[in-house]
Amino acid sequence: MNNPAMEWPEIKVWRRATRTKMLAARAALSTAVRQDLSQRLAARLKPVLAGRPGPVSLYWPIKAEPDLRPLMRALDAEGVAVCLPVAIKLGEPLRFRPWHRGCAMERGFWDIPVPATTEEVEPRTLIAPIVGFDGEGYRLGYGGGFFDRTLEKFGAGKTAEASQAIGIGYSMFRIPTIHPQPHDIRMAAIVTESEAFNDAPPNPSSAVCYAGEAEAGYAGFATGEEIAARFAGLRPALPPERVALLDYALWRLGAEPTATEAGGDSDAIAELSALLPRIRDDAVHAAISALRDSLAG
Repeated sequence: MNNPAMEWPEIKVWRRATRTKMLAARAALSTAVRQDLSQRLAARLKPVLAGRPGPVSLYWPIKAEPDLRPLMRALDAEGVAVCLPVAIKLGEPLRFRPWHRGCAMERGFWDIPVPATTEEVEPRTLIAPIVGFDGEGYRLGYGGGFFDRTLEKFGAGKTAEASQAIGIGYSMFRIPTIHPQPHDIRMAAIVTESEAFNDAPPNPSSAVCYAGEAEAGYAGFATGEEIAARFAGLRPALPPERVALLDYALWRLGAEPTATEAGGDSDAIAELSALLPRIRDDAVHAAISALRDSLAG
C-alpha cells in the first residue's frame, strides 16, 4: 500500500487511487452509521475547540462527509463566531462568510449552500474535512487544492498567532503515511469519532510491550491472508452498495478483491462480528465495524 521510495509523480497517482477507494468506502456507509459517526466526532471536536480563537470555520457537508451542522448551531448559540467557506474560482483560496442560525443561504460552487451575503471574515480556526490522514497529522484531501491554498494564505501551522487548522474525518481512513510533500501543511490537530490528538501524533502502543512487532497469532489476531480469505467468502452476501467498504478493507490488507457470483447466503453480520475481535489494524477494524453496522441498519 505504501512505498517510501516513491517520487512525486508516483505519489500523485497513488494519492488519486487512495482517494478514490476512500471516497467509495465512505459513500458505502449507511445513513444511520454516518449519523452515529458524525455525532461521536462532534462530541470529540467540541472540547478541542474550547479556548481556540474565532471565527471558527466549519462547512456544509457533501459527499458523505461528517455532518457537523448540529455543532455549528450549538457553537452559534454559545456566542462563538462561525463562518463557512465559499469557493469563488478554481485555483484560488477559499473565502469565508459569517454564518448564524436562520441566516439566508444561497447556492454556491457545486451547488453547496453558502451564506447569502457579501461580507467576508478571516477565520482563526479552520475545520478542514479530510478524506484520509496519517499519524503525523497530514491530510489527504479531494485533490483540488482549495484547502491547501487556503491554509497557505492564512499561514496555518507557521506561527502560534496564525490561523490553525483542525482536520476531521473517520478513523477508518487513517493510513501509515500520505507521503507528505513540501506543499502539504500539517494539521494543528486531527479529530475522528474515536480519537483527538494535538501537535504530537499519538503513540498507539506501549514502548515496553512492543505489541506492534508481535506476530499476529501471538495474541489471537488473524493474519492479513486469513482475513482476506474470510472476506472473499462474504463478498457474495453483501448488498452492492456496501461492497466498497469491504474492498477498502481488502486494500488496506494488501489483498485484491476476488471476483464472485452474486447471491451468497452467508450471514454476513454474524461472520463480521465473529471476525472483528481478531482484526488488529485499527483502521480495518473501524471499516469492518462500519460495514457490519451498515448491514444491520
